[in-house]
Amino acid sequence: MAAQPIDDHQLYTDDTTGSTPVPAGLRIPPADRQAPVHADPVAGPGRPPVMWLLGAHGGAGASTLARVWAPAADARRGWPAADQYRSVIVVARTHRTGLAAAHDLLLQAAAGLVGGCTVLGLALVPDAPGKLPKTLRRSADVVASAAPVVWHLPWVPDLRVHTLTDLAPWSPAEPDPAPPGRMRSVTSAAAPHPGLVAAGHAAFDAARTAATTR
Repeated sequence: MAAQPIDDHQLYTDDTTGSTPVPAGLRIPPADRQAPVHADPVAGPGRPPVMWLLGAHGGAGASTLARVWAPAADARRGWPAADQYRSVIVVARTHRTGLAAAHDLLLQAAAGLVGGCTVLGLALVPDAPGKLPKTLRRSADVVASAAPVVWHLPWVPDLRVHTLTDLAPWSPAEPDPAPPGRMRSVTSAAAPHPGLVAAGHAAFDAARTAATTR
């Protein structure tokens, strides 16, 4: 069954004015709710990132994750179609706006309107501590059904008090940082949160597999 939008059904269409054929019956968001396809490479000089983090909306957390996950880079709110590696993780907050924006991008990808990029999965960033309200859990489940895999990232309170350059990066090429003990805490400036490290491993493995099967 084709993925369906979580709300605003009247804003979706089965047609597209672009030249890319769209699977029959697939609903796609209008152009103003799609992310642009970058015509030029996003990556700068040096070793290219193996995975891209596409923020579905402002404040999604893509730039923070790009700092913590060394193999990743911020896609600057667009699809990195002109880059060497085109594996993308959509990043969104778990509030209503974030979930709807993420679903739009996943539907855009399902329609093939992303310049040949591949969606590895969806990273959901908590917008507040604690469990999601029931209505948001239902929306999150609908959005998750449109993604190959979903990584539910942990709430990390001290990220709020650090700048991006303060944050300790994680790299799959280095040993994982020791987990904090019960009698001591470790700040995000000293070591990334274990939950971010675990998700980073899973995301990197997916990106590596995608890169070797191109």
